[in-house]
Amino acid sequence: MSEWAQTHRQPARVLFPEGHAIEGDLHLQPNSVHHQGVETPLEMLNRPEDFFAVTLPNGDVALIAKAQTAVVECDQCDSEVDPPLGRFEISVRLEVRLASGTEVSGCARWELPPASARSIDFLNSRERFFTLADNGTIRYIDRSLVQEVHPCD
Repeated sequence: MSEWAQTHRQPARVLFPEGHAIEGDLHLQPNSVHHQGVETPLEMLNRPEDFFAVTLPNGDVALIAKAQTAVVECDQCDSEVDPPLGRFEISVRLEVRLASGTEVSGCARWELPPASARSIDFLNSRERFFTLADNGTIRYIDRSLVQEVHPCD
């Protein structure tokens, strides 16, 4: 049996810095190390490996370099709805311009200590990708390809 059959597939669209995109299925681990259930796309993208797999509509597998991935877009499903983070939860609408000129916006949520709970503290996190949710779409954005961000709230 192929190792791809043992993963959970999540339909996605991968946008590259040059502006082109591919569509296919991400391969997520059946168990997360951070919570009960399937690994999320954010967890997969923030793992230390440099590449991730996408199965294309024709059945071919593309191995995508994270360093060349600007945004991964997925439809939000019930398992991806974030539970409340806690009493120090922050939710801010952000407008993001990537180095390519692409603009995306959505709601970012995080929980940081009160002394460092600003948008800039969130953006300076060590994780490579962060999440923006907007109208049923979740976008996973590579921080290293962001040119500027405008908090809207």
